[in-house]
Amino acid sequence: MVPARALGLLLCVQLCGGAETTLQECLHFGWGKHFCDHDRDVGVTCTEALELRLAAGRGPCEGRGEGKLRGRWGMVVDDSWDMEDAEVVCQQMGCGSAAGAYQGNEFGQGDGPINLAFINCDGTEKALWDCKIRGWGPYTSPTKYDSAVVCQGFSRLAGGDGACSGRLEVRQGRAWATVCHGHVDLKAAQVVCRELGCGTAVAVPAAGHFGAATGPLWDGAFECNGSEPLLASCARRPTHGQACAGPAAIVCSPYTGFRLADGGSGCAGRVEVEAQGTWGALCASAWDLRDAHVLCRHLGCGPAASLPPGGHFGTGTATGPLRRDALSCSGSERHPGECPVALLGEPACPPGHAAAVNCSGAAEPLRLLDGESRCDGRLEVATSPGAWARVAAGPGDDRAALVACWQLGCGVPEKVYAVPAASSGPVELQELRCAGSEELLAQCNASGPAAAPGHSPPEAAVACSGSRRLRLAGGPGRCAGRVEVYSEGTWGTVCQDAWDLPDADVVCRQLGCGRALEAPGSERFGPGVGTLWPGAGGCSGTEAALWACPAPARRGCRRGGGAGAVCSGLLRLAGGSSSCSGRLEVLREGTWGRVCANDTSPATAAVVCRQLGCGSGGRLAAVPAQGSVPAWLGWVRCQEGAPSLWRCPSAPWHLQSCGPEGVAHIACDEDTEDTSGATSTAGASSSSSSVAPLTAVSGSVPVPTVLCVLLGTLLGLALAALAVQAHRARLQRRDPVKATDVGAEAVYEELDYSLMPEYQEVPSHTGSLSEGSGMKLQEDSWDGNDEELSPGEAPAPPAQPGHGPPDGYDDAAAVLEEPPAPHSRDVPAQPHGKTGYDDVDMGTLGTAP
Repeated sequence: MVPARALGLLLCVQLCGGAETTLQECLHFGWGKHFCDHDRDVGVTCTEALELRLAAGRGPCEGRGEGKLRGRWGMVVDDSWDMEDAEVVCQQMGCGSAAGAYQGNEFGQGDGPINLAFINCDGTEKALWDCKIRGWGPYTSPTKYDSAVVCQGFSRLAGGDGACSGRLEVRQGRAWATVCHGHVDLKAAQVVCRELGCGTAVAVPAAGHFGAATGPLWDGAFECNGSEPLLASCARRPTHGQACAGPAAIVCSPYTGFRLADGGSGCAGRVEVEAQGTWGALCASAWDLRDAHVLCRHLGCGPAASLPPGGHFGTGTATGPLRRDALSCSGSERHPGECPVALLGEPACPPGHAAAVNCSGAAEPLRLLDGESRCDGRLEVATSPGAWARVAAGPGDDRAALVACWQLGCGVPEKVYAVPAASSGPVELQELRCAGSEELLAQCNASGPAAAPGHSPPEAAVACSGSRRLRLAGGPGRCAGRVEVYSEGTWGTVCQDAWDLPDADVVCRQLGCGRALEAPGSERFGPGVGTLWPGAGGCSGTEAALWACPAPARRGCRRGGGAGAVCSGLLRLAGGSSSCSGRLEVLREGTWGRVCANDTSPATAAVVCRQLGCGSGGRLAAVPAQGSVPAWLGWVRCQEGAPSLWRCPSAPWHLQSCGPEGVAHIACDEDTEDTSGATSTAGASSSSSSVAPLTAVSGSVPVPTVLCVLLGTLLGLALAALAVQAHRARLQRRDPVKATDVGAEAVYEELDYSLMPEYQEVPSHTGSLSEGSGMKLQEDSWDGNDEELSPGEAPAPPAQPGHGPPDGYDDAAAVLEEPPAPHSRDVPAQPHGKTGYDDVDMGTLGTAP
């Protein structure tokens, strides 16, 4: 661009309407005709030349605000940066709503010029430069008013076993909306997992895998190429009224790769995993045959043949200690990343004790697709390496299914059925004729189907007994709700006729949710839909799985389905003012124990608070270890962004007494708006069987409510007095002597009624937006005589919460273990409006050359 000063004054524009395509179409005095000098030259900055980013955060949705102006990145500075400003930034970045607005060096000191200064947004603008901006840079001036933002994120995974698996929800305004199954694919899932810091996507399960939707539905589908930084950056397409089959589900894994090393082939060797771009060997301490089966099948090596002792294939050249990650596979997972993983309490791995496996080496020539696991779905057989053929439904499917389930290690067939022909994938069809006694499906007779050209016959599908699943649906989290069983290829509810606490205890233990606190009927979580699963209601409480209980000897179900369970969870904050503050306690082997504060990392507080649905952050403190209650853990070292407490390293599990450092106490930033419904069980005690209803723990009564009650009482008294006076006047006209006695009686009756108002429960949290988590500095103006900006004095930290009694847990709130996504923050309350910039001296900012 050539400066106007070098060209001379060419055009003096008088008026433009805004719709003109060229500048000369505006009203002007003609070329070279003007009445001004070069001190009135004008300039333009187009919005396409502006860029915005968040720097120095853990991802693209948090960090220090920076703007690109004239091709150079610089700081965004504001002495009264608030939630309205942050909301605009988050929405513009595709990161949902704002969770916090910060000033100062929250994300480090920025460098470069000041490009945008003195910003005033009302929160509805589409871009930051649509707000009122008094300072368009670049300026050179030292400042302590760097503006920073933490956004809630556009997407999250809810209802799973952590922040990295669950049903997909996206931010719609200030609410979370559920995305329907079929509106995302594996590429979109990869974007979601990367956005959440959860590694890679390993599965997109069937609709409703993590329960039903809890809020509105997202009207749209995502089309990603897999390389986008955020799901909000993906293209979107309308659904054209397509019915929602159920919530979309995604399973992420921190592992981005698996391999077997130094075994002479790709199907034998030392187990190594890749996480965050680094390969490392897995410790053999918790490695078992079910884990090995899943890994071998994932690598295309068939089932596992044997497990050599740890270190059999050496330790390799990987640097650092062996990974202590303990996988807990059931054996029916399609990918090792689908298996639950625990690190908490795992002991240090002995040197050289690396996991090893010998796979059978023969890839399985059959598979079941489109089911809940590798043990149910549409049957396909391999015709050559990498080529698959579908199996046409026929009269011999029962015998073929028996062989298929046996060969896959999935038990016996529960249901054999026909499904419509798939619209994509392999097109070859085969008919199988089996006797049922074969060990391999390849031993059955196979032939092409006798189908008319262009006709697609239905295909065979099988649900093996190894596909059974269990979940709690319709509740506030994964550890409370209506019991549902996946059997015979479909989800069904459980009859509540003989349902009792021992049955619920089996469910809670099977789901890893601790012990059963209640066994409610359908009145709590609804009757549900689907088929009725009859095999429940006769458990002793010691069975390993619900389907291991003896089937009740009854016919029919008089009360219908809807049996529920409320579990204790494995994690709680006890002895505090609410379920979101108190001593950190974990449940192991049926016993609650505390966590020692010795060297427990501050990031542990935020991880626990997110897992309990108590906000996105918290404060960790050490309090005296009063009483005789032992501790289970110490040295808990969570890192920022850990998906759950179980993924944090610590000292090994053992009952211990904490030293002079005391026990860990956490006070969370309570979450009052989260639509996922994180709810705690109030009043639960480890020594009492009485359990309070599943409601939020009430806090203090708000002052406006108290004032309303007092004013209402006074108004009632005044109305009563007026009524008595009117009644007395009428009686006075009729019988002056009797009026006095009757009036006194009327006053007594009216006052007795008015002083006994109807009881109404006061909720602990209102429906309004909660107070912002970001620390708001006082709105000081920039002093033109100072070289640096001096922020206002920060408010004092909140007082330490009170502690409960030293012994017992009568004041403890057993919190349901629910892991919301790292981005499930609530939108803080909107601060008061700004006072403007009339007192700001723009001369304090030095213009950059």
